[in-house]
Amino acid sequence: MLPRPGLGVYITARWPDEGLFKRFLGAVEGLADFVEVGIPTANPKYDGPFIRRSHRSVGVKGLAALEELGRVKNLILMGYAEDFANDLDSLFRAAQAAGAVSVLLPDLLIDFPELLEAYAAKSKEYGLEPAFFLPSKFPHALARRLAGYSPLFIYLGLYAATGIRLPVYVERNIKIARELIGDTYLVAGFAIDSGERARSLIGAGADGVVVGTAAMRALEGGGVEAAVAFLSEIRRALR
Repeated sequence: MLPRPGLGVYITARWPDEGLFKRFLGAVEGLADFVEVGIPTANPKYDGPFIRRSHRSVGVKGLAALEELGRVKNLILMGYAEDFANDLDSLFRAAQAAGAVSVLLPDLLIDFPELLEAYAAKSKEYGLEPAFFLPSKFPHALARRLAGYSPLFIYLGLYAATGIRLPVYVERNIKIARELIGDTYLVAGFAIDSGERARSLIGAGADGVVVGTAAMRALEGGGVEAAVAFLSEIRRALR
């Protein structure tokens, strides 16, 4: 069970290098309520430019990047269904071995809706909870259906890609999703770059927020200390 309000952090596995990546994971222990680790891929198709660059700069792609990951509290692996559509078992075995609580596939419902039942079944088979990504424009019937799987959370992408803010009234989308999914945990993400922004999304009805690009920029620019300082600001705002 994730706390309300909750803070999630995203980082691509082994970025910007293995040493800093592991230091970052250790530093956010106790600060973040859950951590999303991206599985590096050659085609991070729904990520924004910064996270796309992080995927391409990591030398090890795929599940090999998760080796020696260590234990992370409330770890969620984030990958693309495109990479695992023909072998979900390898993905879920890796998630289970890493101690993950869930696997999030942002392209599942967009590009591979026929895999929804298989994904849900594999989550149960490997002792994980399902988690679902909804794009900013989502069918209302789909949101209601996903809530029926009792997922760990439903992640609402606020914009078309990570780290890119557009002139869209996202609070309205959050309120609509909230009404459709009832008490299911609702996560909001994409372009959350300040405590004020995070607080406004919680006020609109989200249960938690995920910070990715902004935290990674802080890590790249100022190291672990700068990233932790930025995330601590978000944490204080949520309280």
